Amino acid sequence: MMSVPRFLAAILLLSCSILQIAAFPLKVAGIDTLRTAVWIHDLRWGYDVVNANIDRSLVPASVMKTVTCASLLNLAGSDERFLTVVSATGEVRDSVLYGNIVVKTVGDPTVESQYFDESQGFADSIASSLLRLGVRRVTGDVIIDESGFADATTPQGWMAEDIPWYYGARLQGANFRDNRFRLTLPSKKTVPEVPDLKFRFVRTKRRGVKVDREDGSETMVVSGNTRRGFSETFSMPYPRKAMRAEILSVLSVAGIKVDKGTVKNAGGESTELYVHRSPRFGDIMRSLMYRSDNLMAEGMLRAIAPGGTRRQAIEEEHAVWSMLGISAHGVNIVDGSGLSRDNRLTARFLGEVSRHMLAEEFGDEYVTLLPVAGCDGTMRNFLAGTSLEGRVAMKTGSMKGVQSYSGYLLDEEGRPTHLLVFIANGFRCSRSALKNDIQRLLLELFDVSLQNNLQEQKE
Repeated sequence: MMSVPRFLAAILLLSCSILQIAAFPLKVAGIDTLRTAVWIHDLRWGYDVVNANIDRSLVPASVMKTVTCASLLNLAGSDERFLTVVSATGEVRDSVLYGNIVVKTVGDPTVESQYFDESQGFADSIASSLLRLGVRRVTGDVIIDESGFADATTPQGWMAEDIPWYYGARLQGANFRDNRFRLTLPSKKTVPEVPDLKFRFVRTKRRGVKVDREDGSETMVVSGNTRRGFSETFSMPYPRKAMRAEILSVLSVAGIKVDKGTVKNAGGESTELYVHRSPRFGDIMRSLMYRSDNLMAEGMLRAIAPGGTRRQAIEEEHAVWSMLGISAHGVNIVDGSGLSRDNRLTARFLGEVSRHMLAEEFGDEYVTLLPVAGCDGTMRNFLAGTSLEGRVAMKTGSMKGVQSYSGYLLDEEGRPTHLLVFIANGFRCSRSALKNDIQRLLLELFDVSLQNNLQEQKE
């Protein structure tokens, strides 16, 4: 047990540290002190260790995902799943389905995702179900029905330059293989197959290769010299086409012929072939938070209001936090991932959301969604090799001119003791310098051995 004099010395040292950082807690040159917020709050004693600009409305980047996941946990169980129903419409007679195969999509972002083994085998399961019914031929087509998913538009504020890339993949009713594909040039080969993709080559003197695609377009605009070869991962314009192509290919390999002529008003009953169950919402959230996956974050947002629009889901978010007495002053939510530059959050709002998520009804579930410093995902290198490795759990966020963190300081048993929120906008220093300064602040405040050394140097 710490002796009384030593305990008082530690308190005095902490107080001195607070006074030293009172002017502004971060010291690195090049930050905008009017657009940088820091809130460190002691949950045990109920006081602010650091409080700077916590009501400032700022662009949050990917820490928006913490709000999305917290909102969903307040409105739905973590054991819930997306259910995608595949049916045969029409009559089966003499090994022939006189009708169509219909995939009723619901916005599940995990179908055939590389990040979940249980989401694999979508097309194989459809083929197996047809074979069990004795179907060897389908007179109609494979129809990907997205009618149950409202508003598949790109969120306001997503930058045009993000649209072609895998991290800018738009959530749609049908999502397939993370809505991304590998493009190889000059062969134009795509994996998986992306039907109807077009190419426009622009002659330039640039040495490298640049690929663009406008929102909603299926034309890839390629500039530069591709003769030396080029291979990159891009977002699919319309994943439903890739989903249909793979189903048709797998059915063909299984010996099931599809005529591809849509049968309208097919007679007979609709027969359920297969129900694809996504991973648990809790598992999806943990995966997306560790990897900062934009597509899955948008899927979790839409799960807040199943069948509704994005705006309706956001209204439900606001309603939850308003009901809990958390002020949305300075808050503007336009997506679930934080990719939009029109999003605005305050450090106070993020911290209060984090505080609420420690309620007994959530147990440790929300905390376990956050990557841990020195261990997981986007926090793997943060505070690694220091005394705080494994003691900080935070979601990170970054885009041009934005760096943010939101989460907790943990005690040795993994229980949150402090709220931690950092949002920096418009900084001119390097991102690594900013990150290092945030680590410096945390170590100066919470590394006991470092504090003892500082005290000895002063004495």
